[in-house]
Amino acid sequence: MVGNVLVAVCDRCDHVVSIPQQSVPRIKEVLNFSRHSVETRIPRHLLDALTLICDELGYGTSESKQTVLFRFYLNKITQMKKNWIHLNKWSHSEEAKGKADARFSIKLNDPLYQSFLKLGVETQLNQSELVKGIIVQMKNDLLDQGKTALKESLRELLW
Repeated sequence: MVGNVLVAVCDRCDHVVSIPQQSVPRIKEVLNFSRHSVETRIPRHLLDALTLICDELGYGTSESKQTVLFRFYLNKITQMKKNWIHLNKWSHSEEAKGKADARFSIKLNDPLYQSFLKLGVETQLNQSELVKGIIVQMKNDLLDQGKTALKESLRELLW
């Protein structure tokens, strides 16, 4: 099912009988947009850090905002190779340690998922380590260091 597209509907049976050319790009977009699930277990305090970051940005405990933030940081890290060294450091830091009793789940589109997989190969980190490293990096930037310019950019992104 693809919503918000123009279609021709039969007056008698209420079935779609044709799709005009201007609706084709929207249909292709939905059909070609794959979602890949990343599921891992991480220490609960890292999920709390994600919640705290969202609250700091003025979005309360919104899980949808947390996933947007995570995707933003994943993209940011994959685009700059120098960040990969920090990611390895963060994923093995004291802050990333603890009993992995919380479930972290996110869906990534094709390009971002491929970047995630490539990042894992390049850094030799597993999914759990990657997720922990990204969250600790976010916490360091937004809570510990309080990077104001970055916070403002993220507030605009999430608005």
